[in-house]
Amino acid sequence: PDGAGMKSLRTVLCLCVRVIEAIEIEREVIGRMALGKRALTVKKIFSARVFWAWGFVLMALAAWIPPAGAGPAMDLMRRCEEVLCAEKERLGLFDPGLDPDRTGLVGLEFSLLTTSVGDVRDKRGAARPEMADAVAEYLRRAGVASGDWIAVNSSASYPGFTLATLCAAETMGAQVQMVFSYGSSMYGGNVPEFTFPAMLDLLNGKGLLRTRIRATSPGAIRDRVHDLLDENPWPLFQSILSGRREEHLPEYGVEQSVRRRLEIFDAAPRPVACFVSCGGPGASLGRSDRILSVGYGLLKRPDFPVPQGPDRGLIFEYLDRGVPVIHLLFTRGICQDFNIPYGP
Repeated sequence: PDGAGMKSLRTVLCLCVRVIEAIEIEREVIGRMALGKRALTVKKIFSARVFWAWGFVLMALAAWIPPAGAGPAMDLMRRCEEVLCAEKERLGLFDPGLDPDRTGLVGLEFSLLTTSVGDVRDKRGAARPEMADAVAEYLRRAGVASGDWIAVNSSASYPGFTLATLCAAETMGAQVQMVFSYGSSMYGGNVPEFTFPAMLDLLNGKGLLRTRIRATSPGAIRDRVHDLLDENPWPLFQSILSGRREEHLPEYGVEQSVRRRLEIFDAAPRPVACFVSCGGPGASLGRSDRILSVGYGLLKRPDFPVPQGPDRGLIFEYLDRGVPVIHLLFTRGICQDFNIPYGP
């Protein structure tokens, strides 16, 4: 809490304690004066009064604690989504059946940018405005403060997680060094006419965000999107990238993808205070099966040896460096942890 909030909370709690102390003293005095059945009646009366006094304490605490998803990051993400949804409608790309919450962040089932299967409920949950407050809480627990730099490696699969991260960083005063890959699972950021970099351009232009993508890559397995598609997507990629100014990372394998991203993140003006992986980009996950055991959200250093060599991705790389890692992929679990609506 801020200083004013803590002072108010302290005042309320002190008042509650004084009331309880006064009731206890009064009960002791009158209890000594009372006899027989009257003593038992007095004891019951004052026990009830103490019970209600403690109830007042709990109600005061409940009134002070803000409801989940009520912070500035959530408010910023909501305003961003209003802009994105309006733009999708203007372009004739909005589908209210797929995106009933009007986030502007739920994509198509299939497109040339689709690389794998996905659940629309996960994409809707990740796009809830409350998710930005959840990510802000992860960042605070990781020790991120105003002026710190965070590294973000994001796929297009969960634009909700990506936008939530940027909104959280924006409201906390943190700076972002970001690499983005275009490959997306179903219902993610797979609308060719309105990709996430285009969304970010719009939000930056409106003055809502200030993050610039440092580099982009194809995405999917081995950072080579065409390995998963029957139809050749490269003409589409060339068309999308031709108008972009970010560095375009070539078709690296996992080891080269990880190395180049580390170079980009290490080039931040200050050492990154936290690494955030949005979705399941191959460079974040790597090829080690151990990635399935790390959990989700803010990760702890695993109780097993961190994989070494070319199979490990950025998550293990930063865990091995002792840098806090936030892994945003398991939507249902994150929603449950922060009481964020999930589905339908």
